[in-house]
Amino acid sequence: MSAAPDSVRRQPRGFTLIELLVVIAIIAVLIALLLPAVQQAREAARRTQCKNNVSQISLALQNYLMAHEVLPPGSQNPTGPISSVEDVDQYHMSWIVQILPFIEQGNTYNHVDFTKSVYAPENSAVRLHNLPSFVCPSDPGGRPGLTAAVSSYKGVHNDMETPIDVDQNGVLFLNSAVRYEQITDGSSNTLFVVEAALIDGSDLGWMSGTRATLRNGVTMTTVGGGQVMATHLAEINGTGLYNLRQQMSNLTQGKEVVGGPSSYHVGGCHVGLGDGSVRFVSQNISPQVMRNLCNRADGEMLDGF
Repeated sequence: MSAAPDSVRRQPRGFTLIELLVVIAIIAVLIALLLPAVQQAREAARRTQCKNNVSQISLALQNYLMAHEVLPPGSQNPTGPISSVEDVDQYHMSWIVQILPFIEQGNTYNHVDFTKSVYAPENSAVRLHNLPSFVCPSDPGGRPGLTAAVSSYKGVHNDMETPIDVDQNGVLFLNSAVRYEQITDGSSNTLFVVEAALIDGSDLGWMSGTRATLRNGVTMTTVGGGQVMATHLAEINGTGLYNLRQQMSNLTQGKEVVGGPSSYHVGGCHVGLGDGSVRFVSQNISPQVMRNLCNRADGEMLDGF
């Protein structure tokens, strides 16, 4: 029997438009299901790295304390209070500079000219030197191209909103030299280091002993989408509620606002305690407990946090 003519042969059948759309829809659903899991895994890794950064800084502070019998000064300057402005006539050397030899950054430390201001041309190379372990990997603000290399991690200068000055209740303040025996609440009940989002006043860099490297005990927030929520400035400090409206009023009057911790992590931020341990503290922590943690000698018994 002869083969059928070409005109009557069965043509191969391709995908119809509906079948193609169904396949695309299924692939889109699978990607939508998979992407959040990938993002969560990445954030978990970044959060672990951030915790490790805080741990290294906390241990460096402990090692400094053992070597010198005092903690480093939070900021060094002939006069106070400190204003967070770049002024070559102000010294403003930060506590972070002092701990560089204790975090394997001795070469960086050796390039610092301690006879000059942080903002002097002689210190510009060091000031621009990025140290990855100083930046939270979840924070998009710590990218190269800024006027100074920055730090996501801040020392605690006081338990309430005040300008950075001498004789404050934290462990790292203006010209401080806090000894271990002065931390009467116990190092495991006292915060040494907290996170703060880099969009929140860190542009003077990690060398600057201003709000770029120091924070106080006002309540924290989580930062998202480039927005800083006002809740990290809410506290009861004996004179009423300190809120964003008060902050804006202070700024317009030229008053210094230091602020508290903040982060890009969901639900809270990492803090380093004086015993070297690192905790993830909820943004819903009691304002009073936060203040207690930032005061080295208030004698209060702490609830869980």
